[in-house]
Amino acid sequence: MEFGFTEEQEKLRKELHDFYANELPEDVSEVPAINKELQDFWMDLQRKAGKKGYLAPGWPKETGGLGLGHIEVGVANEVEGYWGIAWPDGIGLHIVGPGLHLFGTEEQKKRFLPEISNGERIWYECFTEPEAGTDEANQQTRAVKQGDKWVINGQKIYITGGYKPDWLYVEARTADTIPKHRGLTLFCIKADTPGVTVSALPCMGGYRANIFYFDDVKVGDDAIVGQINQGFYHVMATFEFERSNTAGAARAKRELQELVQFCRETKRNGKPLIKDPAVRKALAKMAIDIEVLRLAAWRTAWRFGERKRLGPLDFDLTGLFSRLNGMSHPTLKMNILGTYSQLRMGSKYAKLAGAIEREWQRTRSMHYAGTMEAIKIVLAGRVLGLPRIPAKLNTTIMKALQEKEK
Repeated sequence: MEFGFTEEQEKLRKELHDFYANELPEDVSEVPAINKELQDFWMDLQRKAGKKGYLAPGWPKETGGLGLGHIEVGVANEVEGYWGIAWPDGIGLHIVGPGLHLFGTEEQKKRFLPEISNGERIWYECFTEPEAGTDEANQQTRAVKQGDKWVINGQKIYITGGYKPDWLYVEARTADTIPKHRGLTLFCIKADTPGVTVSALPCMGGYRANIFYFDDVKVGDDAIVGQINQGFYHVMATFEFERSNTAGAARAKRELQELVQFCRETKRNGKPLIKDPAVRKALAKMAIDIEVLRLAAWRTAWRFGERKRLGPLDFDLTGLFSRLNGMSHPTLKMNILGTYSQLRMGSKYAKLAGAIEREWQRTRSMHYAGTMEAIKIVLAGRVLGLPRIPAKLNTTIMKALQEKEK
């Protein structure tokens, strides 16, 4: 089935394409703001896009957006993906901003939303901890009320972003409850607040994560987003805003097009690579996979736009196919390039500017936004209707595994 877009949606697509084509250099690469130079480069573009409302096209006009629908937002994300844009404030735009729209006070909305939509600030999402990744409810960072202040202590790890944030969106435990997810609260914390320290955590593929430490960090009640002890529910509602990934499919399609062109122009044993049956098979598989991802992403975008009628997003096929492609496609590409695929960006002998080697490194970890195992569990229950493992049996299995490790 072929899905199309309205004349107005195609007009928006062209408008965005023309804007980025004029603003971006020809050799732009999807490298995030991991140092000051890159952050300055992306922040300059972020501010320009913000002035036009392109950063948050789905937000209301009063908070700096264009007031467009979810399909239009999907179109905008596709264009960003095609150009390999890595906004320094992706978290502010896709996590913090939507959360503040839903749960923030009027004062918080007036203070933060215009700064996010116009591209002036950078937010980090501080949720993951050494013992709280996929198990979002197992937060150990603790916020205790002392007088008129909340005192926060704890550690966050694998916090991705860029070179330097302005604000932190922090989840902390404010009550010991059973079940434990009922005792969490969200806080907005300025990154240079006394007691906040950070250390860089370089990652494969040229990316950077961070470890944040909170030592007696003091904030007032005005830092709380939503209701006290309801932070887990607020987070789950916010996560839906990052699930469509029309950008990922568009970026993957452009990268594949560049690889196909390379195979047409490059010869091995006197023949173009594109004539090799094994190469053609690998390219065809990737093309099919990307099209499946694109359809899943658009299904999610449409479904999210219908949530008032159909309820919350039922399942996340986009995450599943993103991870499947992320694990298999880099290997297929490396097999096509052979030993050249091992050359890094910057090497004068690297093919495709070393993009294949960087992609392979970057996709060695696919844990972000939920592990593959967690996604499979959700799909098994919500799509296939399979029963969950009883809690007692699950405990027995875990004990057996721990004993085996000993």
